[in-house]
Amino acid sequence: MNVVAMTDSIETGEDQRRFIVNLMSEKGETPYVRSCEVVSSAFRNRTSFVNTMPLEEVFCDSIAEGLNDCVNMLSGETQVISLPSLILEVPGLVLAGAHILTTVNDDGSQSIIIRFRISLGGIGYAFRPDVGFGAGLEDLTREVSAQVLTDLALPLLNVLSATEAGLVDAESAIGSLSQQLADRVHEIRFQIELVKRYTDGLERQRNNPQGADAVKDQPRRLSSC
Repeated sequence: MNVVAMTDSIETGEDQRRFIVNLMSEKGETPYVRSCEVVSSAFRNRTSFVNTMPLEEVFCDSIAEGLNDCVNMLSGETQVISLPSLILEVPGLVLAGAHILTTVNDDGSQSIIIRFRISLGGIGYAFRPDVGFGAGLEDLTREVSAQVLTDLALPLLNVLSATEAGLVDAESAIGSLSQQLADRVHEIRFQIELVKRYTDGLERQRNNPQGADAVKDQPRRLSSC
């Protein structure tokens, strides 16, 4: 993490993209992440977490460390802290100008909001890889491969092992397996087709990078796999 000083004249317009982290801390407990928001003049994107995940389980080490530094500044009472000179930087992302608001509830818990007035780069770089925001082709290919293995190879192996041991009749077992696979074939074909289209698009972009903008401008048509 890089925490560096900058001038206090960091005020930005409404068109600047902001990043907001919403935390909850039970009385005497470590804060956990309730949600994150990316806000701009054109959209507001909110992601909520279903489990009580601490900062270290949601954000990469550098960002988690910087957010923990912000939390450690709190006195445990309702307060507002402004850190206009704060910058958190990781490769691909810069967060700057923090504003921290904490509210103590009647039961002793705290609601904590950490708002960064500037967010430059890909917000996905702030999160740990296993959270899932950065899932790409490699992860999708792995998931499809695992599903094919589960839905096709393993059932077939089980049938062959059972028939070889004389536990079931080969003809009836194969017929039953064929019906089970037929029920799933459209789903598997659909996912494989999505990966194929994704890789084809990347290949076209690599072969014709100058035409990428022209492709974006073309009308989009819905089609079935």
